[in-house]
Amino acid sequence: MKITILNSSQTSAALDGYINTLVNLLESKGHEVQNLLLREMNLRSCRGCFHCWVKTPGYCVLKDDSDLLDRTVISSDFVLWASPMVLGFPNEFFKRALDKHLPLLLPNMEIAEGEMHHVARYPHYPRIGMLVEKERATDEEDVRILTDIFARTALNFKTRLEFLATTQEAPEQISEQILHPQEGSHLYQKSLKGMPFTTIQPPHSITVFNGSPRGEKGSNTLILLNEFTRSFEGNIQLLHLWNGKDMENHVKAFQSAECVWLGFPLYTDCMPSIVTRFIDALQPLLKRSINPPIGFLVQSGFAESLHSRYVERYLEKLARRLGSPYLGTIVKGGGEGIHVMPPQANRKLFQNLQHLGASFKSNGKLDERVLSQIAKPERIPTLIIPPVKKAMRIPLFNSYFDGQLQKNGAYEKRFDRPFLEER
Repeated sequence: MKITILNSSQTSAALDGYINTLVNLLESKGHEVQNLLLREMNLRSCRGCFHCWVKTPGYCVLKDDSDLLDRTVISSDFVLWASPMVLGFPNEFFKRALDKHLPLLLPNMEIAEGEMHHVARYPHYPRIGMLVEKERATDEEDVRILTDIFARTALNFKTRLEFLATTQEAPEQISEQILHPQEGSHLYQKSLKGMPFTTIQPPHSITVFNGSPRGEKGSNTLILLNEFTRSFEGNIQLLHLWNGKDMENHVKAFQSAECVWLGFPLYTDCMPSIVTRFIDALQPLLKRSINPPIGFLVQSGFAESLHSRYVERYLEKLARRLGSPYLGTIVKGGGEGIHVMPPQANRKLFQNLQHLGASFKSNGKLDERVLSQIAKPERIPTLIIPPVKKAMRIPLFNSYFDGQLQKNGAYEKRFDRPFLEER
């Protein structure tokens, strides 16, 4: 068996020792094991350009170790995701690597498990397991949240998360789970709903963090944040997280904020690595007795909002960890094309966001009715799944990406599998 470990240990610490023991166990049983130390790899953060779909199909356009990473993963029989936890989540090294797997899929959509998902580029995807090193504050709720999120990620990568274990379990147990496939249903909970949120004194000002890797250009997240905060005009501090060099200023801005709103696109079922980096940088603020109230905006290219409900659980728990009153999460599906649409095409959406922001400014609380309107559809109604499947076979359905492929002279290569190896 060919086994790959994505090791996101930040230093040569306890996790490295654990993984070394695990590697020795697996190799002693005759298996080929590759331990990729992510901290030693040159992996630049995914910038959401989609060139891996429409310009260089199957390859990341950034000149880093993405090709090595994706070739190794897609040619494996089993991949173990391994990371220490920081504020209840795997660290930025891990998330950066996961985001770079986008070329392993096609931009086209299909219905799977009654939901929209991307189409497979390759005929085979590895089995997946996950190993995390707990923090002192890690509890069963954290483990449940991570299991949900990364079981969803595995589903999107055309495979299944077979287990999520911690380093409190013996390496021998992890070895057995890797070597013996575990059949069954996906491990995530079904039918999650929005989380309850709090009311604060109506804020005078708002500090907004744009977590889109696209920054200020072509960012659907930024458009939605601007509409939501329109009523705060003149009292908005807007910061863009794509520029990691400003991290110290970003943390200071968070500390001094009256209230915070953090928006980002859904990347592999959670936040982009640049947002993970920002959250990791907030760890010293745990020492403060209270931090500013915080709310979130999560938008995704999937039509249904349910895809974002899993990271919403993490965001609510993050607010509790920080001692920040949780203001709620605005969830919007079908957001990818907003930046290329004329404003009138999104008039109703923008009106709802403006109303939601004005209501929050006046009352210190999100309007639940409007929040629900923005989130529709939560899922695809069962009755319309058959006609949706038929519609997805019509060329017009894929015209958004097909048009870009044709423009870039890459249409004939759209189904390329550059890392395919004979198995």
